[in-house]
Parts: sequence; C-alpha cells; structure tokens
Amino acid sequence: MAFDLSDILMMFVIFQLLFISIFLFSKDTGKRVSNILLGLFFLSLCLSLTDSFLLKNGLYNSYPSLATWSSSFPLLYGPLLFLYTQSLLFKDFNFTTGKLKHLLPFILFFLFSFIGYSLQPAERKLQLLQQVQSREIPSYFYLLAFLMVAHFCFYGYHSLQLISGYKKLAKDKFSDLQKVNLSWLSSTIIFFVALFIFSMINNMVELTHLAKYYYLSLTIVIAAIFIFINRVLFHALKRPEIFSWIEPNEMEQTFSEPAKDIKREVKDADKKNLDLLLDHIKTKKPYLEPELSVESLAQQVSLKPKELSRLINENLNQNFFDFINRHRIDEAKRLLTNPADKKITVLEVLYEVGFNSKSSFNTLFKKYTGVTPSEFKKQNMD
Repeated sequence: MAFDLSDILMMFVIFQLLFISIFLFSKDTGKRVSNILLGLFFLSLCLSLTDSFLLKNGLYNSYPSLATWSSSFPLLYGPLLFLYTQSLLFKDFNFTTGKLKHLLPFILFFLFSFIGYSLQPAERKLQLLQQVQSREIPSYFYLLAFLMVAHFCFYGYHSLQLISGYKKLAKDKFSDLQKVNLSWLSSTIIFFVALFIFSMINNMVELTHLAKYYYLSLTIVIAAIFIFINRVLFHALKRPEIFSWIEPNEMEQTFSEPAKDIKREVKDADKKNLDLLLDHIKTKKPYLEPELSVESLAQQVSLKPKELSRLINENLNQNFFDFINRHRIDEAKRLLTNPADKKITVLEVLYEVGFNSKSSFNTLFKKYTGVTPSEFKKQNMD
C-alpha cells in the first residue's frame, strides 16, 4: 500500500498525540484533573485522525461495520478545552456530575450515529465508505460539519472569555507577568478554532471546481497541527498550577459588575490612604520585591486587599499590575540613565528592580517607554 505525504504526516501526528496523551495521563506534577482533561483532548484528536486515516486508505472496506466510530468526537473538543481552561484558572476545580451537561451533545450524537449506522445493511455501509473515499459526500454531511464547527467555536469563545476575566482579576492581584500571561492558552484556542473553520471551508471547496486541492489543504492542516503542538502546546506542561487561585464567583463578578467612574471625587478617606500608599512606595520601594502581590502590599500599608485594589483602580486609573511595574520601570530608567556603576548591565538592572524574567522586563519596558532597555541605555549614553 502506497502512502502519500498527507498519510505520512498524519501518522506522525497520530503518534505524537498518543505520546502526549499517555504522558499527561501519567504526569504527577501540576493539577491532576487538568492533565487528564488535556490528555483526553489530545486523545480524542488522535482517535479521530486514526479513524480518518483508516477510512481514507480503504482499510475499513473489508470490515465496514467497524468504520465511522469517531464521527461524534468533534463534539468533545470544545467541552474538553473549555473544562481544561476552567481547571487551570479555578481554585479547587473538580469534574462534578453537573459538568456532564457539556458532554450531552456528544453522547446523544454518538448514540444516534452509532445505532443509525449499525442498522444499515453491509452493502449500504460499504457504499457510504466508498462515497467518503471518493469525496462524493451527501449534502447533509456538510450541515452536520457546520454545526460541529459552530459548537466548537461556541466553547472556544467562552474559553477566551474566561481567560479575559482571569487577566483582569490577576492584574489587580499580582505584579509578576508570568502569573498574568496566558497568551499560550489563548493562542492554542484561537489556533484550533481557526483550524476547524479552515477545515470546514476545505470541505465546502469539494463542491466547487477546486475540489482537486482538497488533499493538499488537508496536508497543510495536518502539518500545522504537527508544528503547533511542538512549538506552543508544551507550555501547558510547565507550571499550570500557578494560575489556580480564582473562585468561580469572582469570575462572575468580573463580568457582571458595571464599570465605575474613575474620575469621581476622591473621598477624604481615600486621600489619606492614597497619600499613605504613595509615601510607602516612595520610601520603602516594595516594588523591588519580585513576588509582590496585592495581599502583601495591603498588609504593609494596613489595608484590606480589595480596598487597596479599589484605591489604585479608582484614584490612579491603573490596576495593581501596572501600578507596581511602572515603578519598577521608572527605577530601571533611573539606573540605566545615571548608574552608580557605569558598567552595570541590563540583566543586572532587571533583577535589581524586581523582575525575575528578562522577557517580562523587556516586554514591559517597551510597553511603558516605547523602546527596549538596550535602546534606552544606548540613547542615554550619548
């Protein structure tokens, strides 16, 4: 049997997904439930690709009753990715029976398709397989595919909403960019949403004169999965536990609370507390502590964390994250402009002002100043 390029790539991706699934199921570090959910997501992709590979190469022709068992699996992808996102962000996340409602469309469609296909005579099953192999697919298949893509996009959108809510809350609690940055998870969700939409368009192309390019597009999709998994998704295996601090009710408040007018008149109590905070920042420089959080700073100035966060948001028009890191960058600018040691390096400066990551320092320095630390240093040496 001769395999084309898409077959070879598909086999690589199948083994890759299977390996990652087994690794996640056996991984002891991090949140166990998160590892399992991500492992199930990869395993469902692996099984779907395996079924497609066997179908594409006619390996079911001798046993047509064994085919199409993964046709309902796309209805698993969205819920698994959504639950994985919840498990990363929510404190004390557990897979309770109430979360089974997300799997209901998959269960119902699996039973419907399995029973419906099983009741067909062998000749009809073989005919359906041959139609799929020759890409002469009945039109109602495209409607089902569209609904599955819409289902996945629905869960992708709500996963991105969760991440957006998390980032808003995190910036009022932490000063460390690593505890705020979830771009790898956002890019993963966006990638798979885009991939599903592209696959749907590729299927629709079969109804046009461009049908001859179907397998070329399929090869591109498989290659994209292979590259993306290797370059991006291993971020999820590093330290997912650092994000798990949000209570579900906190996230609900984030989306339900109306925006407050940050220009309202400052109350007398706020003036006193704000003066106390700014004086503490100026004299004690607590922002030089890399792991500074709103809780630790609130304790230093004898305020409740929520009160301190509100004070910064409403009176300074900043969240806690920007408030602290702007002071760090200002301190870095001072050291780079007029250092006691003329030979001080950018790396030494970033550690001295409270950063523990060069990439975080470079990102925030450019965000607040418009130039990189090295460019700033060069400009001020002339």
